[in-house]
Amino acid sequence: MRTYLAIDLKSFYASAECAALGLDPLNANLVVANAARTDKTICLAVSPALKSFGVPGRPRLFEVKATLRKLNRQRRAFNHYESIYRDELLKHPRQQITFKIVPPRMQYYLELSNHIYEIYLRYFQSKDIHVYSIDEVFIDITDYLATHRTSARQVAKQVILAIQTETKITATAGIGENLYLAKVALDIVAKKN
Repeated sequence: MRTYLAIDLKSFYASAECAALGLDPLNANLVVANAARTDKTICLAVSPALKSFGVPGRPRLFEVKATLRKLNRQRRAFNHYESIYRDELLKHPRQQITFKIVPPRMQYYLELSNHIYEIYLRYFQSKDIHVYSIDEVFIDITDYLATHRTSARQVAKQVILAIQTETKITATAGIGENLYLAKVALDIVAKKN
């Protein structure tokens, strides 16, 4: 029986920008979009913190603004008290929810993705790593488990911790007996936690 990991870098583009700015993507409201265009521009990414307020993952910029206007009306938020920080906004429900907009930088994302791939190579051989996209991979960890006498869960934790420590990017993982089951575990369980 084979064992696979599916690893996803959570809200990769937004998380990469947060990390570059020294912000926690799980706490900072950030959108990656070209603000020089109209509000109809599609956002490349939304930080997990902003998603927690009900903003979808790939909205148009005007949708982000409309969602926050509605939330701020419901909160009866004061215009002169505002924050981009989720924890602060949860503690102070009268603060206005705001967000930071940063322009996309594809070359930076590719370089960061390559750095994360190098982290994978410290644990696994390249033949066992199947790149699915810039922010998602499948890894056959069967031989690794046998060699190191460890569990798939421990391997996933090790790799996720290394990514977090070195890049400040949050990763999630699914484990399965084939690529499909690993992906299902990732999408249904891991991404929700």
